[in-house]
Amino acid sequence: MLPPPPSAARYPLFADDAPHLTGSTGAPAPSEPAHRSRSWLPWLAVPLVLLLVAGLGGALLLSGGEEPTEEAAATTAPTPQPEPPASAPVSPTTPAAEPAKPEEPADLARLAAVSAPVTAPASTDTEGNVTRYEAGNLLDGVETTCWRMPGDGSGTEIVFTLDGPTEISTVGLINGYAKTVGSGPRALDWYAGNRRVGAVEWVFDDGTVVPQELEEIRTMQATEVDPVTTTTVTLRLVEVSAPGQGRARRDFTALSDVTLVGVPLP
Repeated sequence: MLPPPPSAARYPLFADDAPHLTGSTGAPAPSEPAHRSRSWLPWLAVPLVLLLVAGLGGALLLSGGEEPTEEAAATTAPTPQPEPPASAPVSPTTPAAEPAKPEEPADLARLAAVSAPVTAPASTDTEGNVTRYEAGNLLDGVETTCWRMPGDGSGTEIVFTLDGPTEISTVGLINGYAKTVGSGPRALDWYAGNRRVGAVEWVFDDGTVVPQELEEIRTMQATEVDPVTTTTVTLRLVEVSAPGQGRARRDFTALSDVTLVGVPLP
């Protein structure tokens, strides 16, 4: 028995179908797997876009962003602020604060200016030092310096000018040259040797005159006066002694210091 004839080859059948599977250029048609690779690209793009949007939102939150839009501001309730306390109304008739009380009375002679019509020339002391007798010596608070003038100074007026209106309550002076040089029998007592002032008058701007009698002592002699407001104080020499005796004798009228106690007025 003869073997069965071989089956017909299937290649020609596959080839007959070729025109439907290939393009005009003869390139093979894309396989099914390639078609599937293109189909998932849109699905991959969606999560990428979502991730990008989320990232931008987070960046804005972290950076603080710009000011909220009007819509956001309208939906956000403002934080209530405490109202400032109401201030008391200022009355136009409120009285002004009282000025500060004046200072306590003090010796203002150190702050005054002084002028005298006559001054003795300078001399040399026992140690060869030049000694001057200007009226400014009456204001330095030093007993061993003095103002002096030649001869009898009766009637002489020395004027003290204060630094503005002042209420004066006490005045006084050392009525001679309160200085002694050396000791023992050879001492030179310039207080006893020069002329001393025995009486004076203190004259103020309003015409008030306060007399003062003085003793033969070498210290400050002060007298109280009824408080008087003035800018100048005039010291008038009313009575002057004769010169002293001995080696210290000098024909000069002398004063060592002056005090003017009061309160400057505003």
